[in-house]
Amino acid sequence: MTVKGESLRELVHLQRRINMMFHEMLQPEEGHAAVPDFAWIPATDVSEDEGHYYADIELPGVAIENISVTCTAQRLKVTGERRSGKEISPSNAQRVERYFGPFAREISFPSPVESDKVKAELVNGLLSLAIPKKKNARKRVKVS
Repeated sequence: MTVKGESLRELVHLQRRINMMFHEMLQPEEGHAAVPDFAWIPATDVSEDEGHYYADIELPGVAIENISVTCTAQRLKVTGERRSGKEISPSNAQRVERYFGPFAREISFPSPVESDKVKAELVNGLLSLAIPKKKNARKRVKVS
């Protein structure tokens, strides 16, 4: 029995593999890191102002203790797991549209950030992050 959502999950997995192939071709110096298969990729909005980047990540049903935020000079990574309160299997499922299991979201920034000063808040399933920009970072200038 195929549970609704399985084909979407397979399509997302295929898209992730194709994206990884392009990334490896365009940036071979980074090499190939083992990338786990994540069950879902949470929706994310990213914005900025003069001093910060902001990321709002939808994580409904995820407990704060199941979220990990790591930040480097120009990259933010949010990983974790959403757990189901009950066992859902093909034998007892009528419809399964929500994703459970591990998730990951990675955001690259065009300029360096203060990775040790990231502020995070989880309210009503929305993880809001404020990532300060480095003050003395040189701006990238496009040369024509």
